[in-house]
Amino acid sequence: MIRYFIFSLIFLPFFSISQNSLNLSLSGSYTYDAGVECNDIWGYVDSFGNEYALVGLTNGFSVVNLSSPSNPTEEFFIPGAQSIWRDIKVWNNYAYVTCDQGSDGLLIVDLDDMTGNTYVFISTDQNGQNMFTRAHNLYIDEFGKAYIFGGNVGTVGGALILDVTNVDINNNVKPTILGEFDEYYLHDGMARGDTLWGAAINQGNFYAIDVSNPSSPEIFNNGLAFNNTPDNFTHNCWISDDGKTLFTTDEVSGAYLGAYDVSDLNNIYEIDRIQSSPGSGVIPHNTHVDGNFIITSYYRDGITVHDVTFPNNMIEVAYYDMYSGSGDGFDGSWGAYPYLPSGLILSSEINSGPNGEGMLLVLEPSFQQACFLQGNVYDMTGSPIFGANIEILSTNISSTTNLNGFYNTATLNSGNYDVVFSANGYISDTVSANLSNGLITQLDDTLEMFMLGCDNPLASNFNPLATTDFAYVGPQNNNFASGGYFYGNQHLLIDVFEPCIIKSAKFYAENINTITFELRDQFGLVIDDTTHTLSVGEQTLNLNFDVPVGSNLQLGVSSNNSGLYRNNTGANYPYSLSNFIEITESSAGVPGYYYFYYDIKVNSKCLDVPNESWNCTPNGCFDPGDGSGQYFTLSECQLYCQNTGLFEENQTLIFPNPTSNYLNFKNNYFGDYEIKNVLGLVVQRGTKEKENISLNLYTLPSGVYYFSIKNKTYRFIKK
Repeated sequence: MIRYFIFSLIFLPFFSISQNSLNLSLSGSYTYDAGVECNDIWGYVDSFGNEYALVGLTNGFSVVNLSSPSNPTEEFFIPGAQSIWRDIKVWNNYAYVTCDQGSDGLLIVDLDDMTGNTYVFISTDQNGQNMFTRAHNLYIDEFGKAYIFGGNVGTVGGALILDVTNVDINNNVKPTILGEFDEYYLHDGMARGDTLWGAAINQGNFYAIDVSNPSSPEIFNNGLAFNNTPDNFTHNCWISDDGKTLFTTDEVSGAYLGAYDVSDLNNIYEIDRIQSSPGSGVIPHNTHVDGNFIITSYYRDGITVHDVTFPNNMIEVAYYDMYSGSGDGFDGSWGAYPYLPSGLILSSEINSGPNGEGMLLVLEPSFQQACFLQGNVYDMTGSPIFGANIEILSTNISSTTNLNGFYNTATLNSGNYDVVFSANGYISDTVSANLSNGLITQLDDTLEMFMLGCDNPLASNFNPLATTDFAYVGPQNNNFASGGYFYGNQHLLIDVFEPCIIKSAKFYAENINTITFELRDQFGLVIDDTTHTLSVGEQTLNLNFDVPVGSNLQLGVSSNNSGLYRNNTGANYPYSLSNFIEITESSAGVPGYYYFYYDIKVNSKCLDVPNESWNCTPNGCFDPGDGSGQYFTLSECQLYCQNTGLFEENQTLIFPNPTSNYLNFKNNYFGDYEIKNVLGLVVQRGTKEKENISLNLYTLPSGVYYFSIKNKTYRFIKK
């Protein structure tokens, strides 16, 4: 999630409040008495168009007038049992309030009477049948059916279904019980049409429940219309306006907002998940759908807004955080209400006041739909590349491809962007894209594979096909699937086909600790090792392992491992790098597990390269350090530079390049020349005995060749 931090001071009577926000601004607020905290919230509009906030408090129920959003005022307060949980919904002119502690039962408030004097607490229905004395949550659908969740009714506290269409508390007409779902405890839920979507928090599932016959509700698809949520603690769920996508929250540290395709109840599956402030441990609470957006009360991260126009590609477009703390904890925003005709968004703040009091926030939105980008990444054969990275430059937004090579991402602002495509073992590519709000831009790319090898033509193992002397192997990072910190000494198994150097790798540490990293042979004997003191989080460490040819070599740690990250799902072996190295599996022997070493940098080894070589440049002689210089000694280079005063490239002509028949070579040096193909085979050789020579290449097949000439003091190589 992108965060832009805006620090400002809002001067209110007796105190100041700091906040951070994006595309949501504070219109006004109402602070409750000391010791009073807020819980859930709903909205109400009277027959004159006046808007109200209906706020649950630890000590009762509050109605706040929003006619002046900058100065909300409380109309009335109804005391009730002390409880940290209340929930509120509206049907016609009545507010219905549940309380999860005490014995209030169901509070029904007549909102036509803004004196607050017309209300009733009930625990029996119109027929005198016992309903409940406490309940966690409720929802009222478009037919006037109220679903009471987590009440002390039935055997497990599923959903009690009430008819509230004819309620008239002035004439003592109460709701009527229609039926009950009692298969699982439901913490929360919502209904549309004949379907109840229930959040079974203890099972970590949501269920699609057929309520066409309220007296006998049952789960669709013979009890199989359900799905697990990412963190197995399904707190709430909300259906999209078109009924095709369900959004969920898990009320645990570092949990996700989940999105699911529910268009076919016989085939429900997850299509996306997203976190607010990844890595902070912040806890999501309740999410609501409002058109193309979901608005979520996110505890210590305040209110967040995500664009879900394309629910397989959710992106945060706005947030407002009043609470001064951060991370894991049940503070800050409890509930959000986004359905007022004015467009204002309400947040009930548990304890964001200057002295820990509850607050009502009235927020003005200014967000718009995001700009969406998607496509496929292929290699030169047309095969999809898994784990390719796609970065929108200047935004810090990135994505990775799935097993089919598909990616999707988005950014907030329209415009022209450079998009960088990269993958381990491939040459990066930058492509321009014009992104527009509310639209998908399709952008595919094809990446050319690195050819890893010795690219120094002076080495005995020179590979003319090589495009680089180093590349990366293994996953780029640890966010491709789930995992956690591990304290054992499991390892990766590697096959090595050419001598190479494992230069570095990326690691994730849970603690500050000192760990020895080891390269071992197939029998577990240490070939090379290095010891580092790690900081908490992500870091890249130099290893410089000299790796011999072999199979089932072990890349791991010594027994002093004290908390390195490993993935327990998602690994896709083998991870191959050209003809040099291949990660075949992990020692765990369990599919999907991947241990410790990410983004492994591998260097080829160039053999028998002279220690000293020099090039002549306009700035004098320099040693490139890899033996690729044209002169064996500094004195030879200095003599040439002194005598000519010119950079050697200006004295050497090879033309035309490319050519289809004749190649001309001109300089004032003589020696033996060779032309080699990309396999290193000599296809033509001779001796240059004059300043200018012309070579007939007509008989050679088209392709890439290397021309070289050398004598005792001079050497020249040209592709």
